[in-house]
Formats: sequence, C-alpha cells, structure tokens
Amino acid sequence: MTRDRGRLLLIVSLLLAAPVLRPSFHAADDNRERDFFTRVRRLTLEGKRAGEGYWSPDGQRLVFQSEREPGNPFYQIYTLDLTTGDSKRISPGTGKTTCAFFRPRSDEIEFASTHADPRSKQLQEDELAFRASGKERRYSWDYDPAMDIYAFSEKSGRSKQLTTARGYDAEGSYSPDGQWIVFTSMRDAYNRPLSETEKKQLETDPSYFAEIYIMKADGSGQRRLTNVAGYDGGPFFTHDGARIVWRRFDVTGVLADVWTMKPDGTDPRQITDFGAMSWAPY
Repeated sequence: MTRDRGRLLLIVSLLLAAPVLRPSFHAADDNRERDFFTRVRRLTLEGKRAGEGYWSPDGQRLVFQSEREPGNPFYQIYTLDLTTGDSKRISPGTGKTTCAFFRPRSDEIEFASTHADPRSKQLQEDELAFRASGKERRYSWDYDPAMDIYAFSEKSGRSKQLTTARGYDAEGSYSPDGQWIVFTSMRDAYNRPLSETEKKQLETDPSYFAEIYIMKADGSGQRRLTNVAGYDGGPFFTHDGARIVWRRFDVTGVLADVWTMKPDGTDPRQITDFGAMSWAPY
C-alpha cells in the first residue's frame, strides 16, 4: 500500500486520459465522477474501510484488504466472490497486511503481512488504545519494516514466506504468466550503515528508500531494478509482460510520475510530466 494506497474500495487503476481531452477540464464544476464512471456499485459493507482490490484472472473474484477483524484495527486480506457475494479471509488475522494479487494459472495469492513480527499483537493493542482515547492523527501509510511477502495456497490453506530481508517488502504483483513477482522494498534502509542525513530521512519519510525489486514466484532470485533517490513503488507488469509500470516520487515526496521499464530494469521511460501527482498505474 503506499501513501494512502489502501483507501480506495477498488483500484482498477487506469491513467484516465479523458479529462485531458475535455476542453473545460480546468473548470471545477466539470470534474464530476459521473463523467468517467457509471453504474458504480458498492461491494463491501463490513469494517471501517476496505481497498486495494484486484481482479482474479477469470474476473469472477476480487482480492482486497479490509479493517474488520475483532481486536485487530489493521487491514487483513479477503477474497470476494462476485457471483455469490461470499467473502473469505486468507491472511492469518494478526498483524498488518496489504497489497494482495492473484497468481495466474495457480491457486496462489500473494500478499504482504507483519504477522511474523513478535510485536504484532502489542501493536494492535496500542492502536486500539489510541483510537479509544479519542485522539486523532492524519491518515498515513505505515511502512512497517517487519512487512514481508507471502504466497497463500487456496488448495492447502497454507502460506509460504517469500521475503525475509528487514525492511518493508510489499506492493507485489505477478507477471501475466505467473512466474515472476515485482514488488517494492525498503531494505536498503536497513542492510547498510546510514549517514546522519539518511537516518533523519528514515525517521521522517521511510518511503524515500523504496525501490523496485523482482523475484521468481517462489521467492528466489530477488534482484533490485531501480536505484534512484526517492520512492519507487506500486509496480505492475503490463498485460503482455513486456514491461513494468510503476510510480516514482521526487525526493521531496510531493510529486509523482508514472514510469515504465523492461523486467530486467533497463530502458526506463517517464510517461507523465504534469508537475502533479500521477498515481496508481495498473
């Protein structure tokens, strides 16, 4: 998930070019949702919030994250059958989770979770106590360094841990053939000594250290693809698997643009340059 990444009910995240083509795009009263979305239908009712929803390859189900577990104020991962309306939790139920994705040609679903962190239940209790106190804070995404990527088998009901490096590993998605996972990692903030400036940066904005990585679907062959200061995250493969598309923030963390590159990290190309926030390419 990622700067407010989990706030949407369903991210079928397209770059909506239509507004740019409208002559009156800059008129405030012309920016109406109904100009771009029709037949909007609510899919979830339970819990405080739900988001980060992605389709199964056959288009019959969604996998998404939701805050709805008793005693756990954080997101857990669920599937939703659009034919029956049945919803099922696939994550362990403890800790924090984010960013699930169906593996094509497989029964597996990848997601990120902190449930292996010995502090996970204490962090849940601390968050519940904070919310009960009546205090409020601005919503922001928590780049928990204990976040790792897992693959859940719907047939066996078991999960396999794919990443183990300290640092936020999440925002993963499969290649169209199901053989690769591209993901975001902040391990570079934890696998080497940091300068004093970098230490301060980690305290104020850990996402600054986020880079794009790739690995095989079994977790092997993990390799870094980007090496630019500032957040690189939210990666997906294009429909033909020929390129990876992702978002890159500038070093201030204020502006973001959409980029693409080949799966080996070569040929990076900037797609947007609006001097604004270009977000969630999918």
